[in-house]
Amino acid sequence: MGLLFSIMYMLSVKNIMIWEIRYWVLMVLTFLSLKFLNLETWGLVSVDLLYCDSLSGILIVLTLWISGLMYLASNYSIKFVMNKSMEFSLVVLVLCLFIVIFFMSVNIMMFYIFFEMSLLPTLMLIIGWGYQPERLQAGMYMMLYTVSMSLPLLVSLIMLSNVYVSYNMLLVVNLNYLNFLYNVNMLWFFSLLMAFLVKLPMFTMHLWLPKAHVEAPIAGSMILAGVLLKLGGYGILRMMNIYFLNEVYFSKIFVIVCMWGGLLTAIICVGQSDIKSLIAYSSVGHMGLMLAGMMGKFMWGWEGSMLMMISHGFCSSGLFCLANMMYEKIKSRSLFLYSGLVNVNSVVCMWWFLFCIANMGAPPFINLISEIMLFCSMYMYSGWLIVIILLMVFMGGLYNLIVFTNMQHGVIMNFMNSNFNNMCSEYLLLFLHFYPMLGFILNVGYLNKIFMF
Repeated sequence: MGLLFSIMYMLSVKNIMIWEIRYWVLMVLTFLSLKFLNLETWGLVSVDLLYCDSLSGILIVLTLWISGLMYLASNYSIKFVMNKSMEFSLVVLVLCLFIVIFFMSVNIMMFYIFFEMSLLPTLMLIIGWGYQPERLQAGMYMMLYTVSMSLPLLVSLIMLSNVYVSYNMLLVVNLNYLNFLYNVNMLWFFSLLMAFLVKLPMFTMHLWLPKAHVEAPIAGSMILAGVLLKLGGYGILRMMNIYFLNEVYFSKIFVIVCMWGGLLTAIICVGQSDIKSLIAYSSVGHMGLMLAGMMGKFMWGWEGSMLMMISHGFCSSGLFCLANMMYEKIKSRSLFLYSGLVNVNSVVCMWWFLFCIANMGAPPFINLISEIMLFCSMYMYSGWLIVIILLMVFMGGLYNLIVFTNMQHGVIMNFMNSNFNNMCSEYLLLFLHFYPMLGFILNVGYLNKIFMF
């Protein structure tokens, strides 16, 4: 409860240093929240309203961390140029509050309401602080895709709650363990999951994501890749845990589509020239692999999916920060115009190398462990998937190496300023994305406690 009160208090503060105050309070709240991860219950306000366990606790920490880094990443583009910085900081804080309440909601209706309310601040970020005139079209795409699937979710949640005579997730889970399971049919299975699949997004429902990333400011891209995609994964885990959606034949369809979609998006990444679009398509591939691990219904698949959500949140957000740093210096996102950057700034070359190998799942990052767990669960699901897995690994390494070699090696372009440097705050931003990916590998056993049903 103190966490929510702290965020609400920051919304009401009127101070000339409000930008720095909100940034530091969010970072301090993140560190204070870490000690509660080992508790079975955290922030238990009311059994009918708010509840937090180990599954939602780690995602709340991720939300607070990425929200704080959004202020740090927007220092130049929003604060220094006075681009409505107070309104921007307010929107970021409101979005963080909505997401935290969503992760803590135990009431089905609160769960749905805050899932939908998180769209509004995101739309304001894209339309209000986007770079290109196409941001209106990108915002419309995002709203059409997500809102169109929200009504079936609402109807299904109301109908299932009437069946169980309860809107409380904890009570429904206990009833299921008492063999009170209600057999859902195909319509309910798709209605419950479709809104989360669009948010994830699953392949064939992903067209809104690259457009939203390309048109969004750096803070919008960070919160989209780092947190908002995890709302879909968290919702699927909750729905499968609460209502036991064990429709095996439908799961096979999802696994095949996700694995095939992951391979196709990796091939698309190889031919991309826009760096933000490339990172967005790689996110679709990683989230597809995560969804396939969930639908496989192996414990290793679920644990690997949870670890993939955490590692992808840090890695993808850090890649977008690097892409924004290049855009602010060179005023272009085209890979054809990036060349020989290792001769210009070798420190940034090191950061590109670290994040590219993390994105392809190389040691010593937690991305490696998550991908190993997911690939093993897919192999246990069907031995025929090993062919797609090998192709995905090869293509994933290929497009990350293409990005690194195209940008860092070659001849320096004539228009490039050969003496541009980065500020210390930009190095701090990259380090704060990099350190959790490296440090969390020491506590991977935390995942065993998340799924101890």
